[in-house]
Amino acid sequence: MFEKFGYGFGFAAFLMYLIYIAEGKSKTSHYAIATGFMALGMMLPGMISGYMQQWLGYDGFFIWVVIAALPALILLKYISYPPEFGKKTSN
Repeated sequence: MFEKFGYGFGFAAFLMYLIYIAEGKSKTSHYAIATGFMALGMMLPGMISGYMQQWLGYDGFFIWVVIAALPALILLKYISYPPEFGKKTSN
């Protein structure tokens, strides 16, 4: 339950980031391409995760996943959004 809850929040935050970076004349196309790369980033590790778990065991696999997530967590400090992003503007 906690895993799915955390996954949902992380997934929603990443989708909002993709919407933020999808700029230019073809925003929808940029968003679709970025979403495809996101899916590829989930598919490729998923293809080898079973083999890695068998090789490392459950404890070793958990430690590997935590270590592999650290660079992304460190990079969160450097992502900045403009203060007005996502706020409704009155016309």
